[in-house]
Amino acid sequence: MQVSIWFSWPAWSWVNTAWLLLAEVLANKGYMVYADKEYASVIKWENNCFFLYISDQDEVFVRKHIDYFLAYDQYAVDKNEKIYDLEHVYMIKDEKCFHKNTFTFWMVLKIFWIPFEEGKDVFLSQFKSKNLTQERMEQNASDLRAWYDYIKEDAHIDFDAQVWDRRTIMYWNELIAKWAIASWLEFYAAYPMTPASSIIDEIIKDDKVIFYQWEDEIAVSMAMLWAKYAWKRAMCWTSGWWFALMTESIAFSNQAEIWWVYILSQRDGPSTWTPTFTWQSDLNYALNASFWDTKPIVLIPSTFEEVYSFVWKALNYSDIYQHPVIMLVDKQLSESYLSVNASELLAEPINRGVSAEIKGSDEYKRYEITENWISPSAIPWNENTTFIATSYEHDEYGFTNENPTIKKEMMDKRARKMDTFIENEFNEDFYWYEIINPEAKTFYVSMWINRYVLDEHIKWNNELWLVIIKSCFPFDQRLKAFFNEHMNSIDKLIFVEMNQSWILEELVRKECELYWEWNDKISHQRKYELYPFFQEDII
Repeated sequence: MQVSIWFSWPAWSWVNTAWLLLAEVLANKGYMVYADKEYASVIKWENNCFFLYISDQDEVFVRKHIDYFLAYDQYAVDKNEKIYDLEHVYMIKDEKCFHKNTFTFWMVLKIFWIPFEEGKDVFLSQFKSKNLTQERMEQNASDLRAWYDYIKEDAHIDFDAQVWDRRTIMYWNELIAKWAIASWLEFYAAYPMTPASSIIDEIIKDDKVIFYQWEDEIAVSMAMLWAKYAWKRAMCWTSGWWFALMTESIAFSNQAEIWWVYILSQRDGPSTWTPTFTWQSDLNYALNASFWDTKPIVLIPSTFEEVYSFVWKALNYSDIYQHPVIMLVDKQLSESYLSVNASELLAEPINRGVSAEIKGSDEYKRYEITENWISPSAIPWNENTTFIATSYEHDEYGFTNENPTIKKEMMDKRARKMDTFIENEFNEDFYWYEIINPEAKTFYVSMWINRYVLDEHIKWNNELWLVIIKSCFPFDQRLKAFFNEHMNSIDKLIFVEMNQSWILEELVRKECELYWEWNDKISHQRKYELYPFFQEDII
């Protein structure tokens, strides 16, 4: 069973209460719930949408066909029927109730034939934490009663059953924050910017993490360098073009080998009047966010579970290899919700890398050239391990130096750390790509949130299969070997991405040398009109 329901009304009208409560009720009953939102850049009164895709199977689907569309004004219908196929439309604006979001929650419970008490328990637990006045509680109670007379007995679908064990409804940013904290995050800095800003809501709940909100992303990124210099596990988050303000700090991080983690959440570009919608166009920028030859490590999760585990990997990698790490996600991966089995999300071992021992004298070489190109890092409280962090070229001690031989040695040192990364992390236990059915003749090639709609599509078409990219630097060259081995048996590679300039296709073709005889095998499907891929787009 697959059912989709949308809530649509003006911005700043609190419609999110209804869909979040419904998502929690369904998650409690074990349903797979994928929830997301689309909102305009106008803060008030422009149309916003909140939607749930619900299944009694362990699957995520995203489609244009909307079974139940709950509108709070005619504009919501007029705008969205141009994009979506709206089957049952309910106009809430005509109902005489003060708290329309409360009324709507109870209304959809009856549409889905969910017992009153199950919804009531979730509702009361939500309102108990709000410290509402008695008057407001009574007004909400009045709206609760209004749903009885609104929906007819035959206008429902049966969601009464408990289909699986209870799940927890969580959103991606929440998961990233909680997993970072579980991985010993100690310092977080940010300037609020959607779709990245909601991670702050989770970070500030934990008093073990120092949080600073700075005046801009330059201050944010420089604060991160300070925290890492003081041996704190540090992370920051930003979105879109504000990442540009962090570029110089990333270059400094490379040169000084003071490492940390950046989460970059992509959205539409500046000055377009559509910056709150989704996009997948920052890959090249992330790969080249430095003034020198050395590139940051760029990880690309494509599922809820990978977002969770990749944060742990990013924090560990930054410590072990003393190198900046960027985890690149998109708007949908930042703001979507999913019902998950939270007991399966377990913390993994923390690795801070190799640290310098206490020295008997001031002999510490912060940039010592070692066999694996990684120097033992200084811990502030270890005696005689002080050093100068500088953006200038330097010798092994950190002193400024213009000797060409030393320059080459230091450049090689910073670059060859990635050889060590590849040797350690590109192993049989983990591949930085995923191939579903390696014997197929036709493959989709994609990444990020596109993965869910492609997974659902290939389930019904045995001729189409999937390659998912999970790291763009370093690139896993075992994928190149796979393409070389299967060149004669593969008929088509179809690149699916949300940008106009085929960024993923260009990268994979370059890294895997897919030219000449591959040219006639390669095609693409691109979408750059604000909304994510739907099942109907792929079909």
